[in-house]
Amino acid sequence: MCYRFFIGCFFVFGLLYFFHCSVGAQQAQSSGSAAFTPPDIVTSKPLQPLVTSPATPDQTATDTTSPLGRRVRSRDSVLGDRIAKITTDLEKIPKSHDQIWREYDITPYTKGRNFPATVQPEQTIVDWVLRQTGIKTWHSLPFGILTADSEKLYVYHTKEVQLVVADIVDRFVNPQFFNESCTIRIISLSRPDWIAKGHQYLRPMWIASPGIQGWILEREGAQALLQELAHRTDFKEIAPPQFLIPNGIAHNVVSKKQRTYLRDVQVNSATLNGYAEDRVTIDEGFGVSFVPLSFLDGLDIAATIKLDIIQIEKMIPLMIDAPTATNPRQRIQIEAPQVACFKLDEMIRWPKNKILLLDLGTIPLPNSSEQAEAQNFFSGLAKNITPSSRANVLLFIECVTNNNVVVPVLPSSSSNTGASSSVNSQPSTSVTAPNRLGTTIGANSSYWQGIR
Repeated sequence: MCYRFFIGCFFVFGLLYFFHCSVGAQQAQSSGSAAFTPPDIVTSKPLQPLVTSPATPDQTATDTTSPLGRRVRSRDSVLGDRIAKITTDLEKIPKSHDQIWREYDITPYTKGRNFPATVQPEQTIVDWVLRQTGIKTWHSLPFGILTADSEKLYVYHTKEVQLVVADIVDRFVNPQFFNESCTIRIISLSRPDWIAKGHQYLRPMWIASPGIQGWILEREGAQALLQELAHRTDFKEIAPPQFLIPNGIAHNVVSKKQRTYLRDVQVNSATLNGYAEDRVTIDEGFGVSFVPLSFLDGLDIAATIKLDIIQIEKMIPLMIDAPTATNPRQRIQIEAPQVACFKLDEMIRWPKNKILLLDLGTIPLPNSSEQAEAQNFFSGLAKNITPSSRANVLLFIECVTNNNVVVPVLPSSSSNTGASSSVNSQPSTSVTAPNRLGTTIGANSSYWQGIR
């Protein structure tokens, strides 16, 4: 009997000790979590903007506290309470590297080139300066300023940078080169084996973009090469040189169309179908920018060339489970696009009396349903390419000085699909057309002549 009594007491005391330890652990855990709870969660106050204090005179309040509990180092009459220290002393513009201030008159370019009212030609000069000097030049030490309006270009920088800027501005405003222009001829071939026969005419030049090849050709060599290419059955002229691109004028062409597809679905009982659709669009097509600019020596010319192509090759169907209460086995088809992209962004310099040839490689050529402008040299793109096509694209670029030249036009793409003899049988027709600024083409471009 005593044995059972002692066993019962031991069991009762053991249960009491275990219960006491469990309660203590829970209290310690709850007190610990409360200690590490972020203040924003405890107070549950909504986020407030930093600018809440009334406008006061500009002053610096170092390491003070705002009503929101944030450290404030500046009290600004316009910007309000700020953590960053802010000063308004304009006389402390950095000039530790002997920077100088210059204002360049650009009205001979902006006012004298018949730009439409909606165009901002000064931006072309700014873009050219940024490309020539580098963006880092204006966003790191030494301190510099670059901005422009329709009349002046404002520059604050070192003497070395000012010399580069002055040279660029002179090239834009020099009236001696206003009658110079460039023509571009764009040709596509199904295979890049053309170089085997045309190699004798080519003098290679360095191009920074990977996959892009560049050559310099004599005019006679370019004419002979074009005659060779025109005899090929896969020859197609995407854009003939029917328009002049004036020196210093930016020529921009964008031809894109939106393609919408179902990217994803999410189950949502609040919707009518039981799921929510995620539809997105892709801008398929191409964008081109071309700006030629002569050098002051009159011997060379440079051009910035930008080309951006996005092509949807195909849509890959995918099945996604989207069960609902009424249809637990429902499946929805979404799509994943297979996209091909091509980008070119180059500044190239070559002699004016030579022909520049760029081989862009085998690239995608998206078809665009949009009607291109009647007055741009890429108007043939939408007509001469097919959806999801790829081709070896060649660009022939020439500088011309006479605005009254007649350019022979190669046979249309439909005539090039047959035998090569049909190309030769096509008579050449002289075409003149107005460009953006109203001038007419006609090239003393000798290498365009004689093409049949």
